[in-house]
Amino acid sequence: MITVYATKENYSKYGFTSLLELKDDEIEKYLELASIDINNATLTRIEKKGFNNLTENQKYLIVKATCVQAEHIKEDGIYENYTEVSSFSIGGDLTVNEKEHEEIHAKLNISKEAYAYLKRTGLLSRII
Repeated sequence: MITVYATKENYSKYGFTSLLELKDDEIEKYLELASIDINNATLTRIEKKGFNNLTENQKYLIVKATCVQAEHIKEDGIYENYTEVSSFSIGGDLTVNEKEHEEIHAKLNISKEAYAYLKRTGLLSRII
């Protein structure tokens, strides 16, 4: 069972609107997808620690990050962790050069704003 970190009420409370035009089950779908992204970005630390075992500030930031990410998914769609090709050549041998993402939020597949909220939780750090 997936823990959904934000509700429709949280989403509305923090001033987001694009999901509110949808049916409740569709809103829940976006919030669930966002919760998965947020948990994955923290290397499942939220799930391991248990959302209810976090500090009130961490919970608040995770809820906000989830709302931001749900908005991001609605606006930009779902994308998989993929590697962009910066160049390739065909001539004797096939050569493919991968483009490196410079920004961590892109590597984590979350929005820049959601990343900023998560960073403040301390759950993104390699050493906790």
